[in-house]
Amino acid sequence: MRRALLIATVILMLLIVAIVLIPPLIDLGAYKGRYLPLVEQALQRKVDVGEIRLRIVPSPAIRLSGLSVLDNPAFSKEPFFTAQSVRLRLRLRPLLKGKFQVEEFIVEKPAVNLVKKPDGTFNFADITKKKEEVAKKEKKEAAPRPKEAARLSQLIPALLRVEDGSVTLQTEGQRPLQINGIDVSLKDFSANHSFPYRVALKAPGLKPISLEGELRYQETPSTLTLKESRLKAEDVDFGVSGAVADLTEAPKVNLSLANDNFDIKPIVQLLAAAAIVPKEIEASGPVGLRVALAGPSNNLLSQIQVRLKGLKVNDSRAFKGSVAGEIDLTAPLGGDAPMARKIHGNGRLGAKDGELTNVDLVKKIEQITGLIGMSKQERGGATTFKRLEAEFTLAGGVAEIKRIYLQSPVMEAQGNGKINLEPPTLDLALETTLAADVSARGGSGKATTFFKDSQGRLVVPLKITGPAKSPAVNLDSAKLMK
Repeated sequence: MRRALLIATVILMLLIVAIVLIPPLIDLGAYKGRYLPLVEQALQRKVDVGEIRLRIVPSPAIRLSGLSVLDNPAFSKEPFFTAQSVRLRLRLRPLLKGKFQVEEFIVEKPAVNLVKKPDGTFNFADITKKKEEVAKKEKKEAAPRPKEAARLSQLIPALLRVEDGSVTLQTEGQRPLQINGIDVSLKDFSANHSFPYRVALKAPGLKPISLEGELRYQETPSTLTLKESRLKAEDVDFGVSGAVADLTEAPKVNLSLANDNFDIKPIVQLLAAAAIVPKEIEASGPVGLRVALAGPSNNLLSQIQVRLKGLKVNDSRAFKGSVAGEIDLTAPLGGDAPMARKIHGNGRLGAKDGELTNVDLVKKIEQITGLIGMSKQERGGATTFKRLEAEFTLAGGVAEIKRIYLQSPVMEAQGNGKINLEPPTLDLALETTLAADVSARGGSGKATTFFKDSQGRLVVPLKITGPAKSPAVNLDSAKLMK
């Protein structure tokens, strides 16, 4: 018994001595001086690390506090990246041989500051450019690609976690956009089987957004494939599939997102909060949405398909009613041009049982209809509709209205024209034909005989021009002459 107690005491003392003595035997300062210059050269950034500590029990681990990566001086004097701490859990046996093999990598409170110049250039452009130059050089030297991909798989630990991160986007002339609460986790990373992942974030004024599912990593070429993934935004779930290839060079994206039947109300609120759609628009009802992203990461092309299935729309700038139809759009996500000028596409929409809501436009239509002899009650009917249809194309910030048709209790109107998106301005030509009974009561006199069709209905050509908020409504003198 005494012998066993003595052995246990000796082992305990040896463990205490090991815990006290082993850390000084590992020269962390030497590693800092050896590897930081390599990191700085790769990033073309000054890198600073505050405190570096080694823990032996219960498992070997290194903790870096106060990590900071400075920005390109041409963009900002503030740090490009900071982290409260970085923790690495290491394999014991390679560590005793002076080698680092990371089993677990955890970053606490990282912060990334993105800066965008007016020409569309970001403050990380020189980093990606450097990587592309290195990749081209290695390709010329016929460097074996499989080995390069294998190195990437060896660098990624089995467990990776980012906790409570943030990203700030500063664009000249605009308010900074900050996204907080970014959490990322990878578990059981392997090049041999699928593994679970999760990404979550919080944007101002929105519910948490998350993307989770399974990933599959393929070493040759270095590709991540999404499997059984779901994106949740404003309590709406979207299926996500596709892949990101060439991770070691300029990543190439091929991803799709889809939900063929969901209520659009929370998504419209999300887009309005992000200033992507006007805050005046209210919409609810079933919608189908499919989005595809393709191309290199620095020049993505998005394709959007929207299928409206009887939305209740209320837009104080235009109309309210029940809307159905389809819209197909294509938009590059790179470059410095405003999004409204980059969108291309077409659409076909139909609304029913609604009314025009642009107060200024309604007043001017009522004035015109009053001039041709319509009663006050009939004038109100001119701004309501049973059907409102439109076909359009989008290009260069202009919506070309190929056809517009309105059927109200007192008239029909059809025409075409265009709408400039920035700033919103109208240039529409409409030919309104009053109903037979309204035409019969529409006034008398020689002038009205010039505006009647073969069925005796009054025909009034109109031009709607000017700012969308307060357009001018006038008789179309050119058509009157014809």
